[in-house]
Amino acid sequence: MKEEFLTYGYEKASLNRVSAKVGITTAGLYKHFRSKEDMFTFLVKDAMEAFLSTSSQAEEQMYLDEDYNPFRTEWTARWADLIYEHYEGVKLLICCSAGSKYATFEDDLIRMETEGNRAYADALRKAGIISRNISDMQWHMLATAYIHLIFETVRHDMTKEEAIEHMRFVSDLLYPGWRKILGL
Repeated sequence: MKEEFLTYGYEKASLNRVSAKVGITTAGLYKHFRSKEDMFTFLVKDAMEAFLSTSSQAEEQMYLDEDYNPFRTEWTARWADLIYEHYEGVKLLICCSAGSKYATFEDDLIRMETEGNRAYADALRKAGIISRNISDMQWHMLATAYIHLIFETVRHDMTKEEAIEHMRFVSDLLYPGWRKILGL
């Protein structure tokens, strides 16, 4: 069933093909899943939960850890580990979810990243570490670039080793600019 969505995407996936492949009737398939959306949810649930959990942990760490630094290179390995631990679910979310309720997954992560970055800058501003204000659109552009570049690993079927190297490249590309923009 996973192969059906990976091959055809959510919109063109056929429950008739899935049932034929697993050797049951489509009615039999509906005994296990109420709908195509229900089946897709089953396949992406773990990846969704892992990403939301990691994003929440990062935000909590920002407030609890006085040495918090989002520019540490260990974040690159953390994202790569997360992606490759849930690779097929992430692939479904990023490349195959059009037409499903998960079609906005990447946009939702961008929104969360934008809000987290803004909160981090506000905390730095309150602590007197930075004084520069960044517009909402600029925060959005920074988060969009970062999240989109992370998922290039999936869009281009990189191996985990290639992804780790890619993430180092992303860090080298973006982090110095972010530091300069923030005045750090």
